[in-house]
Amino acid sequence: MQSTFETAFAAVQELASDFKANERHYLSPGYQEAEVRKAFIDKFLIALGWDVNHDHQKNPFEQEVHVERGVNMQGARKRADYAFYIAPNFRDVRLFVEAKKPSGDIATAQNYFQTIRYGWNAQTPVAVLTDFEQFQILDCRYKPDVDTALSHCIQKFHYSEYADHDKFAVIYHLFSREAVANGSLDKFAAGLPKKRGKAVQRGLFKGGWQSIDEAFLEDLDGYRDVLARSFKNRNPQLDGDALTEITQRTIDRLVFIRFLEDKMIHPENLISEFGNKGTAWKDFVAASRKLDGIYNGIVFKQHTILDAAGFKVDDNAFADICEKLAHVNSPYDFNSIPIHILGSIYERFLGKVIVTTDKRATLEEKPEVRKAGGVYYTPEYIVRYIVENTVGKQIEGKSPAQIAEMRFADIACGSGSFLLGVFDLLLSYHGKWFTANPDKAKKAGCVLGDDGAWHLSLKQRREILVNNIYGVDIDNQAVEVAQLSLYLKLLEEETTASARQHQLEFHETILPSLNKNIVCGNSLIGTDILTGQLFASDEERKLNPMDYKQRFPEIMKRGGFDAIVGNPPYGAETAESVIAYLRQHYETLANSLDTFIAFVEKASSLTKPMGRFGYIIPSGWVSTPSCRRLRRFFMASFCPESFVSLPYDVFTGAYIDTMVVTARKKSNDLGGKQGNDSTMNLFVFPIRFKINGTEDFDRFKKIGDFTSWLANPDAEFLVTASSEESGLVAKLRSQKANFSDVVDVMRGLEEFHPRLSKEMQRPARAFNGEMRRYKLNLGDEAFEDYTKEIEAAKPVRFFSGKRILLRQLISRKFRLQAVWAEDMFLTNQSVQSLIPKCKDVDLLAVLGILNSRLISWFFCQINTVARRDDFPKTIIKQTRELPFPAQIEAGAQSRLSRLVEQMLTAQKQLAAAQSDKDKEYYDHRCESLDRQIDTLVYELYGLTDEEIAIVEGNA
Repeated sequence: MQSTFETAFAAVQELASDFKANERHYLSPGYQEAEVRKAFIDKFLIALGWDVNHDHQKNPFEQEVHVERGVNMQGARKRADYAFYIAPNFRDVRLFVEAKKPSGDIATAQNYFQTIRYGWNAQTPVAVLTDFEQFQILDCRYKPDVDTALSHCIQKFHYSEYADHDKFAVIYHLFSREAVANGSLDKFAAGLPKKRGKAVQRGLFKGGWQSIDEAFLEDLDGYRDVLARSFKNRNPQLDGDALTEITQRTIDRLVFIRFLEDKMIHPENLISEFGNKGTAWKDFVAASRKLDGIYNGIVFKQHTILDAAGFKVDDNAFADICEKLAHVNSPYDFNSIPIHILGSIYERFLGKVIVTTDKRATLEEKPEVRKAGGVYYTPEYIVRYIVENTVGKQIEGKSPAQIAEMRFADIACGSGSFLLGVFDLLLSYHGKWFTANPDKAKKAGCVLGDDGAWHLSLKQRREILVNNIYGVDIDNQAVEVAQLSLYLKLLEEETTASARQHQLEFHETILPSLNKNIVCGNSLIGTDILTGQLFASDEERKLNPMDYKQRFPEIMKRGGFDAIVGNPPYGAETAESVIAYLRQHYETLANSLDTFIAFVEKASSLTKPMGRFGYIIPSGWVSTPSCRRLRRFFMASFCPESFVSLPYDVFTGAYIDTMVVTARKKSNDLGGKQGNDSTMNLFVFPIRFKINGTEDFDRFKKIGDFTSWLANPDAEFLVTASSEESGLVAKLRSQKANFSDVVDVMRGLEEFHPRLSKEMQRPARAFNGEMRRYKLNLGDEAFEDYTKEIEAAKPVRFFSGKRILLRQLISRKFRLQAVWAEDMFLTNQSVQSLIPKCKDVDLLAVLGILNSRLISWFFCQINTVARRDDFPKTIIKQTRELPFPAQIEAGAQSRLSRLVEQMLTAQKQLAAAQSDKDKEYYDHRCESLDRQIDTLVYELYGLTDEEIAIVEGNA
């Protein structure tokens, strides 16, 4: 519904007048919250443009306002009264409003704590607490703490101020539907003051500004450390693997119980009561056994150590953890925390294991995590993009019965982020399908809700999970967490009544077994590695080989999975004992042993013809020589559909160039239609942006016939090129010469040695000055006196005489940076030296070509690393292979040489200029010479006006 400030102001003025007319009645203890909501708060929100009563948004799956009416459980409120979304994103809450009855002061520590907790857990920056008499804006950026909650009120309004034009304008322009849709809340939060100092950065001060994922991970690590030490002290025979397993299982149970409590699936609070009947630990074990009979699943499954009568525990330590995690005191609201956030927390949680000695237990990062520099969780918006463009395309237009026959997998699933994404998409698709086909909903088992719409029953959700979702991971703890995450998603919309109804109707536990869906094993190594080889038992256990035909027999008989998605591990260490096996089984590993390469090939072998594939993998695979076989294999196996270049910092704490690749598996019938129109989508620039507060992708364009990629020697993929750009790249590559035909190229020294140089016969100077296009700063401060040794592979001619120096780093404007040098000095590996191969080479002309806009453009087209956000670099092989005009007329070469000579002179004059007038003159002089050089270079390579427009960005 539409709302304007004028209509909203008039409506709220009238509400304020009505409230004042009967203020004594409304402020009396007998006037209840339900009454004030119906008579005033609902109408206030409607005036702000929100469809509170769903008069316009009838589809229950696409409603921007979710309203809770009088939901209480054991005297405790479990959900915020109002949750607001903005279409089309109905996943992420944008704002919570908590309502209270008007009698008494709403500004209590408990009311603030409760309201802030809703917002903090859902990662919304502010929330509203109101009884209509008061309208209070609370800061939700800080970890909820009942002792500090009252300090987090940003602004208060009394109902008498609603009639004030300027004060109501503050409310309207922040909380109206139109304002929220335009990002008002994020903008408002960005302008709020921030705590400063080291204590804030470390999250050390009470009530600190700390995100939900950082805070919960910190607490989980603390719980694990306490439990591990406690278990080890009382049970010294436990080794690291057993301790890792039972501490995680204990934490998983506690988290799952809190989820059941906050979602109101279980009818009573449990954790806060542990210790009331016996010891806290005994009550916990007894509750676990009871819950296992109700829910099933790996979490509550009886454990031979954990649930044993003789297992000893420090009950005080365990009771303290329960007290901190119980709903009464905990800052965490598991009804508000998005499940994918829990997954991101667990992904990092799994990066550590417990290591034991005879008497001690300590937490340490896994070796592979330490080597990789940490654990990096795939952001949810990227997961969503991949899933929608693989699984989403596979199920498009299909009925639930048809989808029931389909199988989707992540074969390196970790904590299950991609599996959650697939499950979420399937649930959403089924819900919309039955809404569009209500005549088939009841027969299929859907449940008619209070909103008059059909909803998926628990039985249907179980069937979707068991039928469609499959995962594999080598880490048993990851498999457990993936199952836990999927169970939480399964129960997300359940209630005590619906869960109980399922048990009564079907006489089965609430959770299905996922032991045949999410399995532990090594996706890359089959059990055939054991044939004829002797591995130590611990080595074999670490390898964990797996036979897909044995673990997924029906799927393999049907030809494989309908889609495989994920973020496979990169650069994982490979044991010497399996290198030969991998090379024998994966043709793409000829020049590299990087595990992601093998995962791409494995995914192909496990995907059905016409199935889909979607991975995040390092960007370098599109151009590096070591991935040449992978590129050829990929093009032979798949029809590419999209390449998406991701920001280099997309994984928090990691700086790595990655891209999303989606494709369709080719049909076995080579004569049949491959389902490809020879064009695909390409995300041109590595940027993120937000729509309605949700990160997403933008700026796609079509690229042309990618089969031409295979025509060049290294089968490089020109993923930044349109069809016109690809054609120009091919034309430049058709030049019969390249730079290696006219110049020798060598990198500088790896390090400088303090010895006498036999070739130089005197101390050598090491360059540490500044290089830019045509600019070489050789001031006295740029040199240090050394006695050097020139390596045999680095002849002195690369460090003396007339030569070109090329910086390894590309400029921020994506330009190669080459300079002229004549003095004798050493350079390191960040600089390439170019010297003429014969006396006929005009090195000044070569410098002009190397610094031209055309050659920089060409380099960036063939090299994804050149478009990095942080440190785009050149490599020597690419410099040598840059195209060079095969034949240059003497006149043209002479003109180019003179222009470059004038440029070098002008650059020196610019550097020496003192007045602004002179600086401006020589700056314009350099720009003019640059344009003349570019024009002449275009002529040397035979570019047309249309092709020049492509390079200049004017096509």
